[in-house]
Amino acid sequence: MKKGDIKKLDILNTAEMLFCRKGYEQTSIQDILDQLHTSKGSFYHHYVSKESVLEGICKRRAEQIYQTLAEKQDIRNGTLNNLNLLLSGMIPFQNEKLSFLLMLLPIFNTTDGRTVRAYFCDALSDCFRKSVCILIAKGAEEGSMLCPEPGYTTDIILSAVNGLWTGICDFVLKSERDGAEADVSEILRMTDCYRLMIERMLSLPYGVIELTDLQAVTIMCRQIHSHWLQ
Repeated sequence: MKKGDIKKLDILNTAEMLFCRKGYEQTSIQDILDQLHTSKGSFYHHYVSKESVLEGICKRRAEQIYQTLAEKQDIRNGTLNNLNLLLSGMIPFQNEKLSFLLMLLPIFNTTDGRTVRAYFCDALSDCFRKSVCILIAKGAEEGSMLCPEPGYTTDIILSAVNGLWTGICDFVLKSERDGAEADVSEILRMTDCYRLMIERMLSLPYGVIELTDLQAVTIMCRQIHSHWLQ
């Protein structure tokens, strides 16, 4: 790895650590510089702003999420199981992904936050698009799915998955601001609506698409609630 790439990676790692520890809005570029013992010139050589650093973190997170899931795919599991693995894994509610989500949530509905979540959604779609499209095309070829336009259908489905997890976050945040834990049953109803839409798009039987489950949603809600009380 080149020296410049190492420095760029150091900035990303340090910034993510500080964002998770202090919060995005509470962390300044100077905080990052102080932690790295580096100059402003070195920072601005790689990134134009704090927002661009967060964009880089979003891209890297999405790539890490996708790579972990790609390694778990197995042709022997069947097309639908591999599709479910990708679609459910794209939703950042599992324990190993929550630290980033908890960092993002306090700014989720601010102007900066809406920009950041758009970056993260775009990064997730970019990472997952090719593999999801291949699986949908394969399902159509096998006859297990009905989909004349895998490319367009993939874009709509990925947009729906991003819409689901951001919608759930909006609901959880509203509940926390109202002084209550989010109603998990309402989140599952929301999930069912998106699941049914995807099943109909692919002409799949009811209940075969898996997006998230009770355990993952419950853990996510408890983690967010505990984080909010700190």
